[in-house]
Amino acid sequence: MAFFMRAIRAYGRSLDRAPIRTKIATSFTVLTSADIIRQALEHRWKLQPQPVPEMQHGSEEISNANTDDVFSWWDSERTMRMSFWGLTFHPLAIHFWFNHMERWIGTSPPGASRVALLSLAWRKVIVDQLMSSPVFLGFFLMYTQITKGKSYEDVKRTVNEDWFTLAKAGWSCWPIAHCFGFALIPVHWRLLYVNFITLGFGTFLSLMASHGGKGIITPMDKLYQQITGAPKDATFGSKENLGFATSSAWILGSMGMAYHWRKVGMLGLGCGILGGGMCFIESSILYGFDHIWSEPLGLSQPSSDDYSTRTSRLMGQGPAHAQPEEAGECPQKPKR
Repeated sequence: MAFFMRAIRAYGRSLDRAPIRTKIATSFTVLTSADIIRQALEHRWKLQPQPVPEMQHGSEEISNANTDDVFSWWDSERTMRMSFWGLTFHPLAIHFWFNHMERWIGTSPPGASRVALLSLAWRKVIVDQLMSSPVFLGFFLMYTQITKGKSYEDVKRTVNEDWFTLAKAGWSCWPIAHCFGFALIPVHWRLLYVNFITLGFGTFLSLMASHGGKGIITPMDKLYQQITGAPKDATFGSKENLGFATSSAWILGSMGMAYHWRKVGMLGLGCGILGGGMCFIESSILYGFDHIWSEPLGLSQPSSDDYSTRTSRLMGQGPAHAQPEEAGECPQKPKR
């Protein structure tokens, strides 16, 4: 117990001296451990499905490894992806977002009642789960596909197929965890608390990054089945509705941050621009209007039919393709 308390005090001093570097080191350690634990459990319990070429990047090297090797089950590339995520976006996004919410929504006053603490905590939970969590998880899916060397079309397909499943898995865990964290844990200690929760949830993130979300029934889906009596393969909600709710939340939230610009400052401006931009990218992929930014960047090319149709309309020549002739009808000769 004394050793544990000394470690806590040492970590607190490190947070005071270098908060960002300490949080980066913490996230790197926890997410790396979560991925290795998940792979070990998959190997021990025989939960890992057969490798699918388009879903796994490092499976060929694993299949060629010596089966007698103690670490033949370990996909090092998969662990490196999770480790790099823990070194970069994960700790920085959570650090700045939590600090921004403290400025924007407010902190608990000393001696506040339990009702006041829970009320403020649930306001932060709602804002976090509607604005931050879906965008954060969608960006995680895009990151995993990009680091696997996948094309933009693969990124779009993954977001459309897996994003909603990952968001529902987050709803099964984070609202209750964040309610406790926002109410009782100081803001500079919350990333450590989140990382310990991520030790469990990160195994699910690792599974999604490796195998995708097809066929996964989340606790939210099971609760929906029990309440409504739906079949066992029925799922809760739709990605279109969540996309609409997230986009609406960011629009209203941006208006609120603009109204309280003196309170949120440059931190709120940065969070609003970055988060709003990611929300726009993910919403455009979900609703199919991503061509307005992907084509100018060269990520996707318009089809020949779309290009010819646009060209013919600009030239005033009507449709690019003539209507096919009826069967048995000879084409008419032009009149002189």
